[in-house]
Amino acid sequence: MTTDAAFVPAAEATEGAEPDADGRMFCYRHPDRETWLRCGRCDQPICTKCAVQGPVGSRCRQCGLVKNDPLTAFTPRQLLLGIGTAVVGGIVVGYGSSYLGFFSILLGYFAGRIIAEAMVRVVGYKRGPVMLSILFGGIVLGAAVGFVVQYSTYLAQLPAEYQEALGPLILGLLPPVLISAAAACYGAYQRLH
Repeated sequence: MTTDAAFVPAAEATEGAEPDADGRMFCYRHPDRETWLRCGRCDQPICTKCAVQGPVGSRCRQCGLVKNDPLTAFTPRQLLLGIGTAVVGGIVVGYGSSYLGFFSILLGYFAGRIIAEAMVRVVGYKRGPVMLSILFGGIVLGAAVGFVVQYSTYLAQLPAEYQEALGPLILGLLPPVLISAAAACYGAYQRLH
């Protein structure tokens, strides 16, 4: 039986994660598995069982974990700017839609696309349920605020005896505002997807 002087047991090869004298590497987590694959970030030898495929190649489990998904995570500043943009856009939709009647659907659709574009520019290229919640919630809340602001200023200009009679009539104009808010949400959704 001949012994090869260059042969190094697998247990000794994993120390320091350096290749053997003959160029063989062994996985840092599984010292009995020979591999030709290294982590793209920390350069440790990894086997195919330990490899996590990422957008730029294979990574070990520690380097491949996504700590903070950049497409769905928001900073507090981004949240405030996103909510503000959606609410202000919704106010414009709610305020302007009561003047247009049926055509408020068109205003809402195109305004929703503009609001979504403004939000993407302010917040960044974000996706996910948080982004949609901020966008839709801001548009609906803003539309309700715009409606209330418009008609409270209108009612304030009327004498007291007319205010009580026109209250139900003005509330009858709320459905077009809600329909335009829904059209704005649909337009915003179309812009994001």
